[in-house]
Amino acid sequence: MGADHSAISRVQKRRSAGRIVRVRRTSAEVRPVRTRWTTQRRQIMSQALVYGDAISTYVRSVRLALAEKGVAHTLVAVDLVKGQHLEEAHLARHPWGKMPAFEHDGHAIYEAAAIMRYIDEVFPGPALMPATPVDRSRVNQVMGIVESYGYPASITHIFIPRVLVPALGGQTDEAEIEAAKPRAALFLKEIARLLGEANYFGGATVSLADLHVLPVVTYLRATPEGLTLLAAAPSIEGWLGRMNERSSVRAVMPPG
Repeated sequence: MGADHSAISRVQKRRSAGRIVRVRRTSAEVRPVRTRWTTQRRQIMSQALVYGDAISTYVRSVRLALAEKGVAHTLVAVDLVKGQHLEEAHLARHPWGKMPAFEHDGHAIYEAAAIMRYIDEVFPGPALMPATPVDRSRVNQVMGIVESYGYPASITHIFIPRVLVPALGGQTDEAEIEAAKPRAALFLKEIARLLGEANYFGGATVSLADLHVLPVVTYLRATPEGLTLLAAAPSIEGWLGRMNERSSVRAVMPPG
C-alpha cells in the first residue's frame, strides 16, 4: 500500500467484539487535503477579473495599470457593440451599465479611476502615483480632466461618429464633430501644459494619469481631426511615442 500503517492512525469507528474502537487520524494526514482546498479557493478569490470590452478606453486604462504592476488578470468579455453592458448580468456589477467592473480577493469595484487606484495600492510593483502631494494632485487633476472633458470631446463626439458609427452602417454627424473640435483642442492644450517639460504626467516615471490619457489620445489620433489637433500639441505627440514603447502598452494596445 505504500504506507506504514503502524505509524498512521485513522479517525474511524469500528464495531469489534461488541464495542466501538476509535482510531485517530493524525493532523498531518488530513492537513494536505484541507490546505489544497484552501489554497485553490484563495487563488480563485485573489484572481484579478476585469469585466468589459477590450476596445473600451477605460478597460484599457485598468488593464494598463495591471500590466505596469506585472499582475496577471482575466478579461471577462462584455460586448459593447452587442449591448451586453446593459444586460442584467453586467448591471449587477455596474448599475449604470458602464465598464469596466473589477473583482479581486472578494471585492467588487466599478469606476476606472477607483479601480486603478486600488490596483496601485494593493499590488506590489512600481508605484503609479508620485511621492509628493503636488505631483499626486497633478495626476488626479489629469485623470479628472480625461473623464470630464477629454473623453466626451475626443471619443463621444469625434471618434465614435467618425469611426465607429460608419463601421456599424450609420451616418456620421459632421456638425457633431465640428462642435467637438474646439473642446478636444482645449483638452490637448491643457494636458500639454500640465505635462510641461516632464516625460510623464507624474514626473520622471509613468503614473495613473498617463494610463488614463493614453487610450483616449490614441483613439483621437485615429481620426483626421485628431491628427490635425495633435499637430498643434507636439509635446503630447512626443509623450505618445514614449508611451507606445512600453511593454505594457504593446501587450494591452497592440498596434493595428
